[in-house]
Amino acid sequence: MFSINAHTHWVKSAEFSPDTRLIASGSEDRFVKLWDMTSRQMICGFDDHIAGVNCVRFHPDGTCIAGSSADKSIKIWDIRSQRLIQHYDAHNESVSNITFHPNGRYLVSSSTDSTVKVWDLRQGHILYTLYGHEGSTNSVQFSPSGDYFTTGGNDSVVMIWKSNLN
Repeated sequence: MFSINAHTHWVKSAEFSPDTRLIASGSEDRFVKLWDMTSRQMICGFDDHIAGVNCVRFHPDGTCIAGSSADKSIKIWDIRSQRLIQHYDAHNESVSNITFHPNGRYLVSSSTDSTVKVWDLRQGHILYTLYGHEGSTNSVQFSPSGDYFTTGGNDSVVMIWKSNLN
């Protein structure tokens, strides 16, 4: 076991890259940080969010990181160029969680505004806004095939949605 200590506030999310060589972390300090697993050193930090980061996810091909934030936005960075490549003013309240479709072309977000949104990353716009939870929607995750995704909320309900995104 080892520790990486470089955030100045709570770490709310951490994830391995698909090849497990990298780790992304997101913190209440507003930073998304990228770490090299072998050297245990920070490769870069992204401070584009203006409020705490709730969730970080690697794109399925490992080339990008997405972060969702209490600032109501989703941001996507290319880790090769270390640049912000997409920004979505996503929800009316904090974006609690995000997940990439296994094919990498779509992203789904959940929010404390009770909505779930499906994003087309190639076109750069929203496809659907879904309603169903009463209260905050806290989690979202695709099935391995991408045919379905689940959401969970403060209403104690898990919803299973057909994605129709393949």
